[in-house]
Amino acid sequence: MGGANGKSKKKKSPRDGKSGGKSANYKKTGMKGGGMSGGDNATNKNTNGKSSTARALETQIESALTHISYDRIEQGLLELKDICKKNSTNVDALETYAYALAEYGDQEEALDALRDAAKANPDSGYEKFMYLGQLLDDGKAATACTKKGLDLLEEQMKKGDAPVADRHCSACCALAEQILGCRDEEDGMDGDNAVDDETAKAVEELLKRAQQSDKESAEPMQVLACLRNEQGKKDEALKYLRESIAKWRKPMQLVQETKKERDIYERKRPAPGAKDYASSSEDDMEKEEEEEKDDDDDEEYTPRFQDYEVSFEFRFETAKLLLEIDTSAALAIEILEELLEERDGIVDVWYLLAYAHYGANELDDSLEIIEIGEKLAAKSKDTGVLQEAEAEGALMNFAELKHVIEEVRRECDEQVK
Repeated sequence: MGGANGKSKKKKSPRDGKSGGKSANYKKTGMKGGGMSGGDNATNKNTNGKSSTARALETQIESALTHISYDRIEQGLLELKDICKKNSTNVDALETYAYALAEYGDQEEALDALRDAAKANPDSGYEKFMYLGQLLDDGKAATACTKKGLDLLEEQMKKGDAPVADRHCSACCALAEQILGCRDEEDGMDGDNAVDDETAKAVEELLKRAQQSDKESAEPMQVLACLRNEQGKKDEALKYLRESIAKWRKPMQLVQETKKERDIYERKRPAPGAKDYASSSEDDMEKEEEEEKDDDDDEEYTPRFQDYEVSFEFRFETAKLLLEIDTSAALAIEILEELLEERDGIVDVWYLLAYAHYGANELDDSLEIIEIGEKLAAKSKDTGVLQEAEAEGALMNFAELKHVIEEVRRECDEQVK
C-alpha cells in the first residue's frame, strides 16, 4: 500500500519556514505540518551586521539541518549536539537541537535539551514549551508548559507575527485537551469521573478562542465532541464530531491512475509480515509497465487518493471517537482503511480496524485483521520499529480481542443448538 503524501525524499527540517513534522502538541490534533519555527531565534533575523563567528555558527546549524532534511538524521543530530557543546550558551543552537531531538530523537534526550533551552530563553520561543507539553508524562507539568507556550505565542501574535497566528488554533485545542486529560489523571478510575463546571468552562473558553482564530479548522469541534462525550452527552458529542468531519472530509484529487493501476492498487493486500504479503518484483513491475504502455490510449484516468488537510493522527483519533459514540462503525472503518492505504505499518491502526469490525459484528473480518496485526507487531519487534514492551502490549491486545470474539462465537453456537 502506498502513501499519498510520501513521494518526496526530502524532509522538513526543524526550522523550515514555519512548519515541520510533529509540531509540539499539534501531532495528535493538528493540521498537517507543524509549528517548528525558530520563533525569535537569531537565524530568523536579518543577517546584516552579524559577526563572522555568528555567520559561521549559522552556517554550521544550516548544514546539520540539511542532513536532517535529506534523511541523514543521525548525522544531523550529532552535528547539532557538537555545535551545542561548543556553544553552550547560544540560544539558537540550543533551541534548534532541542526541536530536532523532539522531532527525530530519543524522548529523554529531547526533554533534557528542551529544558536547557527553556532555562536559557524562558521569555520567548513558544515552541519549546509546546514540545515540553507534548512530551512530559506529568499531566500537570505538561499542561503548565503548554499554557506557557500559548501565552508566548499570543505575545508574538500581538507583535504582528502572522505565521505564528496560524498555530494559535491548534495551541488552544492542545491546551483544552490537556486540561481534560489532567482531570482524568487526577480522578483515576474512582468515582464517576464527571467533568466539573470549572473544567468544562475552561475548555469551552479555549475552544471559543480557537474557533475565532481559525473558523475553518476541524480541531475545535472534535475537542468539543470529546468534552461532551466526557460529560455523558453522546448525542451532542456525535453532532459536534460530524461537524468536525464535514470540515475536513472533502475528497480532493491528488494522483491520477489508470483503471488497471486502480485494480492492482485496490486489491486487498495484507500488511508487511503477513504470510501472503509480497512486494512487487522488478520483473513484475517492468511487465506491468509494458502492458500499461499498450493500453494507455484506451485507459480512463480516475482519482487515486483523497488528500486531507488534517494529519494522519487527527484522523486516527476521529475514528477512535466515532467508535465510542456512533452506533454505526461504517465511517470509522472507512477512515481507518484510508489510513492503511497511506501507511500500512502502524500496528495501532490495524488493531482499531479489527475492533471496529468486531463492533460491526463482522467477526470473520476482524479475525483476519487480527492475524495480520499480530504478524506485523511481531515483525516490528524483530526489526526494532516497536520496542519490546510496545510490541508485547500490542500482541496482548490482539489476543484479548481474539478471545472475546471466540467467546461470542461460542455463545452463538450454543444458542443455535
